[in-house]
Amino acid sequence: MGADVEAWRLKAHELKRYPHFDPIISAEEAVKYATDKHKVARHSFYPFIRFIQRWTRFAPKGQAGKPKVRELRYAARRDAYIYAYYRWLLSTSYEKALSDAGLQENVLAYRRIPDANGKGGKCNIHYARDAFEKISSLGSCCAIALDISSYFESLDHGLLKSLWCRLVGAKKLPDDHFAVFKAVTQYAVVDKERVYERLGHYGPKRTTKSGKVICGYVTAFDKIPKQLCTGKEFRDKIAGGKSGKSIIERNYKPYGIPQGAPISDLLANLYLLDFDLEISAQAKALGGNYYRYSDDILILLPCAPAQAIKFEAGVRALITKFGSKLEIKEEKSSIVFYSPAGAHQKCELIVGDKSCTQGIEYLGFRFSGHKAYIRNRTVQGLYRKMTRAARREANAIARRYPNKDATALRKLFNREAFIKRFSKVEGFRERRDDYRSWTFWTYASRAEKVFGPMVAPITRQLRKIRSIANHKVDKEIERAVDRR
Repeated sequence: MGADVEAWRLKAHELKRYPHFDPIISAEEAVKYATDKHKVARHSFYPFIRFIQRWTRFAPKGQAGKPKVRELRYAARRDAYIYAYYRWLLSTSYEKALSDAGLQENVLAYRRIPDANGKGGKCNIHYARDAFEKISSLGSCCAIALDISSYFESLDHGLLKSLWCRLVGAKKLPDDHFAVFKAVTQYAVVDKERVYERLGHYGPKRTTKSGKVICGYVTAFDKIPKQLCTGKEFRDKIAGGKSGKSIIERNYKPYGIPQGAPISDLLANLYLLDFDLEISAQAKALGGNYYRYSDDILILLPCAPAQAIKFEAGVRALITKFGSKLEIKEEKSSIVFYSPAGAHQKCELIVGDKSCTQGIEYLGFRFSGHKAYIRNRTVQGLYRKMTRAARREANAIARRYPNKDATALRKLFNREAFIKRFSKVEGFRERRDDYRSWTFWTYASRAEKVFGPMVAPITRQLRKIRSIANHKVDKEIERAVDRR
């Protein structure tokens, strides 16, 4: 273990400073605690705090988009450091397993894969570029895109445990590993708003003209303590104490791990190791390629559409062997046939959503057979973020100036600062390695550079970003005044 302590370190930016149930500790204390297998074996894990992201899926004009909900969870500080350390311990063995199976270039998510130029690791932009270049090199081929439904929530605990044992080379998990396994499978969660309500930071904030009570955070975020409560307050107000009114929810199901735990990404990769090996071998036997980015699967086969349809059905049938809850829904599958057309390729949608009519979609991009584009849903995701940000700021300025009308508020709104959060960044060339300075525009610029001649001028897709931002600001100010 001493060697492990020497090798594993926490950087300053990796320290957890968000509000949670335990106090902030130093990097030295975190490393010392997480690497002590005896303490880990006896450690009592706090519940994850859960918050929910909601949005509406992109839909063609005139149609209603389907609502989408994603639950995200984050661990208490000591818990997170333990998860991070055991992820680090397992990752070396997992990388060796991938190497032994020849899968280093097939399983893409949550791993550092060097770019060919040696200037850092690849990201989704590079993976999409590599896949599209492969389609071009194949000439006549089928691209099969699949999506595993509710992947993290579907992992079978028994299978995951056996794979974990295999990775550490033991028939039975050591006590410390078992404690981590138990914490990440039989996990507990508490809803963020209910926690903050119990502790007095969330509640009724204002009443609309119609008499409806609007709840919100009654304590400013920078005033919320980093340690939300003492151990006694946790037992009394969160766990319920003698009253029994606990707000803690536990996962008693034999499947599912929490998305957001620092170890969950590696476990999600590990879980499909045998599946990856089998499908990759089948694709290679046909002269094709297999890629998996978490729950997104892309298979490229130099074959006719009929054979691709049969292959896709076989993949959907095979994945059910890796847990009764794992499923690739047929309606989530797409098959696009590419064929030579002069110097480029033309594409034809064989099976799947109409969004792939103009080419297969993969990791936020679309390939027409001639050029790569940012997919429409990705751009719509940007506009959803703009709407939410405009709504928050419009509501805030409307409350700050309760006697001013919409015309006056529009003049007070700092539009330039708002637009810069989503569009061009001054001096980006000097700060391009600082991801905190990135906007969607700089992401698009990065994509243009990575894709090279293959890409359509992606920034042209965002040429109306300023007018759209202004429109959203005006619209949300009007709504904020009406709600006031």
